[in-house]
Amino acid sequence: MKKNESVTYEMIANKLFVRYESIYDINVQTSEYKTYYQSDSYQELELARRGDDFWQALQPGIERLLAEDDRDYVISMLQKDNLVEGVKNQEYYTLVYRIMNNGREIFHELRAVGQQTEDGLHILMGIRNIDNLIRRQEAQKDAMEAIQQKSKNRLEAVLSTAAAYMEANISKDITLESGYGHQTEQGKPILDVPSHHQISGYDETQRWIARNLIIENREKYVKVSSSSYLLSCFLHGERRVSVSFSIETKGGSIQPCKAIFHLYREHASGDIHVFCVIYDLTEQQKQEQELERLEQQLMLSRIRNSTSQMQPHFLYNALGSIQEVILMDPQYASDLLGDFTVHLRSCVRAMTNDDPIPFTQELENIRAYVNIEKMRLGNKLEVSYEIEADAFVILPLCIQPLVENAIRHGVHKRGKAGGRVVLRTWEEPDSWMIQVDDTGVGFDTKKLFRDIRNGKRDSTGLDNIRFRLEKVMGAEVDIKSTEGTGTTVTIRLPKEG
Repeated sequence: MKKNESVTYEMIANKLFVRYESIYDINVQTSEYKTYYQSDSYQELELARRGDDFWQALQPGIERLLAEDDRDYVISMLQKDNLVEGVKNQEYYTLVYRIMNNGREIFHELRAVGQQTEDGLHILMGIRNIDNLIRRQEAQKDAMEAIQQKSKNRLEAVLSTAAAYMEANISKDITLESGYGHQTEQGKPILDVPSHHQISGYDETQRWIARNLIIENREKYVKVSSSSYLLSCFLHGERRVSVSFSIETKGGSIQPCKAIFHLYREHASGDIHVFCVIYDLTEQQKQEQELERLEQQLMLSRIRNSTSQMQPHFLYNALGSIQEVILMDPQYASDLLGDFTVHLRSCVRAMTNDDPIPFTQELENIRAYVNIEKMRLGNKLEVSYEIEADAFVILPLCIQPLVENAIRHGVHKRGKAGGRVVLRTWEEPDSWMIQVDDTGVGFDTKKLFRDIRNGKRDSTGLDNIRFRLEKVMGAEVDIKSTEGTGTTVTIRLPKEG
């Protein structure tokens, strides 16, 4: 490599790897390595820019840099055989460990991927600082556990604030226990429900409640409280179902209530049970809302972690491709570097701030990402934009991953035939509409969701996107796919709310 090429290559590497503490490229066959980038924190490893034996050079540095309790673990996991086996069996080979910095333990994450090249298998290894993420998640998890533990310790107190409760075996339609919670000032129960001795059947008891007590949302209560509906929810992975309604109390007043159905499998018999608690909405709301707020914060924290990661193999491929075109077409290489910087900036922003952004910013990131992918796929990838509306906001990195999935898991899998991806937006009276449509390989949606429920397939990416759009922005997400034809994802984003 000529001197000016080497300098340009180094400038690109430093620009792209700004979020990483270190980047290493190891030739498995020869054990030779290259250090593309190494922050001040990792200078203590004393790894040269190039070396003949990565594993021999690494050992002394680990002893100096890592927290004592983590050294043996990291040394074992980074042994050559373990590392090679890991990258062959997993998409990412990941370690989380602590380094010592001025007497303080700092969490870091190492991610390694395998890459076949002309001279054999290479391992690309990236290291990043995740200390703030880990400590924030631990604090939020501790807060959640504290609330959950308090709720568990005060179960009797919680039931005393309930209007009524009931436990039943819904597999056999048997009410096992029922009772009243708190009472009115006149000493009468809020809900005067027949005991399980008077009506033994669970469904019949719920129908009695609907007929005799409920005056608002009666039909929905009958549906949601039925054993058939609850069994269906359990089989689809839902363990908590709720319905709101209003009753007329003994004193003649209208009282809004909420019934929460907790579903679980009884281990001895295998039957499905439900523990139903009915609250008037004056006692329980604050605790429910606080727990839900913490759960959403924790989920969003994890989403920021996953959506903001620049995947090492993507960095590796992009850097290699840019290097190849630098001499042949410097202007094109410069444009690609600009696109990559836009994409990198979007990922960094999503990690530190999850506030909504103008759709035009998300669209800029999408165009930059597509330009990088077209460099790799060439004429096999056709992308078009039918943008009829853009005057709305969206959470960052909500639409770009859908385009990425369409390209990587749809069009790319068609091989030489390639395919087309269309991004559409339009305006309706009460909604903004966004659609990602591809002519990729498609998939069986029923089988996909069944595999996700059974734990046979990872749903983290799709769940994150749906959670953010549905729970945070109140959007509706519809996924339609046909094997051999393609996939369409449609998002309806309400203008208000």
